[in-house]
Amino acid sequence: MTWDGTILYHPQDVIEPLQDMFDRAYLQHDDETLDRYREALRNLFHENIHLLAGPGTSLAFPLDAYEGRAYKVFEEGVTERATQNELDNFIDELGLEQIAPGIRRRQSLQAYAAYTPAVDAFSTAVGADVGLEPSEVIQRIAVVNTAEKFKVAAELLYTKHLSQLVPETARADAISRIAEAMHGPFAAVYDYDKNDPSDLRMAGLAGRSAFRNATAEIQTIAEHWAGNQDLRRALDAGLGATMTPHRTPDRTPHRTPDRTPDRTPDRTPDRTQHGSRASDGSEPNSPQTKGLHSEGAHSQGPHSQGPQSGGQGSDGPAQGGQGSSRPPSWSAAPGGHRRSAPGPTRLSRD
Repeated sequence: MTWDGTILYHPQDVIEPLQDMFDRAYLQHDDETLDRYREALRNLFHENIHLLAGPGTSLAFPLDAYEGRAYKVFEEGVTERATQNELDNFIDELGLEQIAPGIRRRQSLQAYAAYTPAVDAFSTAVGADVGLEPSEVIQRIAVVNTAEKFKVAAELLYTKHLSQLVPETARADAISRIAEAMHGPFAAVYDYDKNDPSDLRMAGLAGRSAFRNATAEIQTIAEHWAGNQDLRRALDAGLGATMTPHRTPDRTPHRTPDRTPDRTPDRTPDRTQHGSRASDGSEPNSPQTKGLHSEGAHSQGPHSQGPQSGGQGSDGPAQGGQGSSRPPSWSAAPGGHRRSAPGPTRLSRD
């Protein structure tokens, strides 16, 4: 797959088996042939899941994120687990059991076998914490691009534990910190050997460690804001004060202007709308204004500024996450908008 959304299917692994399947439609096949057909479908479905992206984004949005080890492990592990979870449904929706009788009962090969145990352990822990099935956690993460995947997982945990505690102005930073805490254990899985049983066990431990790191960061954030609820209320009130006020329609009767315009500027301040309020809408020296000035509108406690660089140590650019809404059907066309990107870089080598 290339960053512009082009999928280059392998001739022998994908194109030829599927062509043969349709050339010999409705016939009975031995298990080896059915396995070859199913593996071709697994490859096709896996690559199509990579194309999914949240509204306003695309596969090509995070060109540098995939280069980070944590991002690559999470992207490929989540995509493969989603593929395995939904492949039979994909076959059913396309009516392929009738084309190749018995294909549905065959087992698929496991790509990225060193990465999926980490993803499985992580999704199980997150699901148990927020009240979702692991498959639902996987589906929500799978339908966004590489840079947003950790963010969707972090949003699930944030919504459960911090949404009523952290001010809206600090929300994005909190989610970024939770996502960042997950990176280290997944990055460690990058070089694990899929044929080494001890590495597979360690991968599972890494997934649980990523969840524990996230919950530890949540606890740190919660402790900070639990002791600063006055500041939280002040920040939320200040955010509301910056909203554009509703303007009352001008009901003054229309008057015909004098022929000779008055060239003397009117320097009388308009007190009908502004009164004696400060420019932000608050009373001068009011408790709200004093609180914001003394504490600082951006005073969000320790580590309030998350990392800004891309790659392994970053959670990518802040984008509108879709983790809280139900993802589209797997049969739906990939969402988001494409935009051209420099050079064809391989995304997956399934």
